[in-house]
Amino acid sequence: MNLHDPKVNITDPNQSLQLLKEGNARFLANGGMARNTNAEDRFATKDSQHPFAAIVTCADSRCSPEIFFDQKIGDIFVLRNAGNVADASVKGSLEFAVAVLKVPLVVVVGHTQCGAVFNAQASASGLPAFLQAHLDDIGAHLNKEAGPDDCVDQNVAVQVAALKENPVLKDAGAMVIGASYDIETGVVKYL
Repeated sequence: MNLHDPKVNITDPNQSLQLLKEGNARFLANGGMARNTNAEDRFATKDSQHPFAAIVTCADSRCSPEIFFDQKIGDIFVLRNAGNVADASVKGSLEFAVAVLKVPLVVVVGHTQCGAVFNAQASASGLPAFLQAHLDDIGAHLNKEAGPDDCVDQNVAVQVAALKENPVLKDAGAMVIGASYDIETGVVKYL
């Protein structure tokens, strides 16, 4: 089993992507890595962190990237909000991950059955102010005639495009890609 050593900084984004793919394969096969090393992992990461990938994903409780990518403490730098939006907070956090922690790979992961995207596509209204503004921002770039899961992929593509234009991520040479997690099958497909 090819696993990340939490004390080692990985600089090759393709190696990082391979670790994510292998982790998702373990998850799908119900063959995840041993989870009996928590004390060892905490000790290994107590003074520093060397995540090999940064994941921007939805806050949906069914979409935990540490689980569906079968990773442990110190492996991935995770940012979550409804609809996996690359807002100012996410961009700033990614700048830290890439410029300071030297993370070589950023993956924006949408998911099937995304309530934020579905409500944004439907132009939901009358919601609390912050939620309404958030959904309006997502909905502004969606094709209202597309299928729901196509809108999830559109949203991911918009977030990826925005992050690829971030000067800090560009200067660091970080690879930025999109993906979608199927909450029923557990499969992560790369877009």
